[in-house]
Amino acid sequence: MLLNRKDFFRVSAVGVSLLSACRLQRGFKALSDEWTRLHDDFELSRDYVHMACLLMASHPRPVREAIERYRSELDKNPALYLEDNNQNLLMEVRRAAADYLGAQAEEIALTDSTTMGLGMVYNGVKISPEDEILTSNHDYYATLEAVRYKSIRTGATVKKISLYEKIESVSEAEILSNLRKAIRPETRLLAVTWVHSSTGLKIPVASIGAMVSEINARRPEKRRLMLAVDGVHALGMEDFKVTDLDCDFLMAGTHKWLFGPRGTGIIWGHPRSHSRIIATIPSFTGKSGWGGWMTPGGFHSFEHRWAAADAFRYHQKIGKTKIRDRIRALNTQLKEGLASMSHVKLYTPMDPNLSAGIVCFDLEGLTPAEVVSRLREKHIVASETPYEPSHARMTPGIINNPEDVDKALAAVWELRS
Repeated sequence: MLLNRKDFFRVSAVGVSLLSACRLQRGFKALSDEWTRLHDDFELSRDYVHMACLLMASHPRPVREAIERYRSELDKNPALYLEDNNQNLLMEVRRAAADYLGAQAEEIALTDSTTMGLGMVYNGVKISPEDEILTSNHDYYATLEAVRYKSIRTGATVKKISLYEKIESVSEAEILSNLRKAIRPETRLLAVTWVHSSTGLKIPVASIGAMVSEINARRPEKRRLMLAVDGVHALGMEDFKVTDLDCDFLMAGTHKWLFGPRGTGIIWGHPRSHSRIIATIPSFTGKSGWGGWMTPGGFHSFEHRWAAADAFRYHQKIGKTKIRDRIRALNTQLKEGLASMSHVKLYTPMDPNLSAGIVCFDLEGLTPAEVVSRLREKHIVASETPYEPSHARMTPGIINNPEDVDKALAAVWELRS
């Protein structure tokens, strides 16, 4: 009798030993030449299955080579190379980001991280004491702290709501309904995180944007509700254009799913909202449109910032749709395997419309830290969510393959009590 993966993980004593046979019976094929070549672009240790690259990406070959090329030129003649090239190279990064996002280069500001982008947007957006900032209990720590700081400085209120009652039964309709009920006339800014790193939930940002536009159609322009999105766990994973989202600001680090240079990030601002924000850090590139004015000045790790263009091009060359589909397939494989194990509680929704590349779960009898530690002993690199409550987390991406996922599932199976 042929076993599918779900049946396989329900088999008790002999299950793990049959892994290879199960995969053959399912008809899994070796990686295509294209994905094999992509894996060879990375210098990731082959001694581990890497399921935590959401934290910090390994640089693919084109990005490594660009960083080294710029570093070499700076080492040879730092003052002259910087003077002759910095402005043009920064604009090249902004053009590459704009091409990837379906935007204009003037709409792109460069940052060092998602957290820097969140701080700059929420610090700079024009809010009055009578205004309200709406966010959720599920949002990223940096978002919650940034809007709290804004409240202290301006006197504006911050309201946090729950987007859903239970993650096990969450739906797009429930999220939209709870947001709509929470928006009041004084609500001026809606701060959301597209993909929650605490549970792996992906909220329906485009539908939220459409809802906000509907609300704004009944408001005077001076009271327009603004939508700001932390998109770090969607950038490099989801196939989208910023114009599809109907948001005002999108902030993201590029050194995670996009495989950009470590210490790089972007802010995108809709032209309608450029006048509604004030820069936080003085710019050295203020003559190159809104994005230049918003880009912090000072001296940075220029070789990394300039090489971010190569990360955007790398993803464009592979294809955004192809990347999204690959990540969905690997994550579906992981979620189905985890859901079939009686000692595992899966939190991330199975529906790909409500999830992306992050899969969160608990194991019976083990803390998340113990799960991560025990998996590492088996050469599976997972992570623990830094939230309360905390969960174990694995994040298969395009650096992985179906065999990696099976190895991770087999390791989780072996941790049953």
